[in-house]
Amino acid sequence: MKDFFRSIDRQFNGFIINLAGGAVLLLFFAVLVVWSDFFLRLVFGCALLIAAWISFYAALKLYQIKRKIKDFIPRIK
Repeated sequence: MKDFFRSIDRQFNGFIINLAGGAVLLLFFAVLVVWSDFFLRLVFGCALLIAAWISFYAALKLYQIKRKIKDFIPRIK
């Protein structure tokens, strides 16, 4: 039971760190937008890539948590 909750906690920590890292990158890109049109295009493209990366990572983590919960439920009964 301890291992189950430790594993879930680790996955949530990874998800939180990923969201925070993506937010820092987006904040950095927001500062770059001020300088020129080229940076605006570059930042917009990178922002879309970061949003896609965070979405795929979130989907993977949620799937892993779902799988762990599904494996854990029969052991409780």
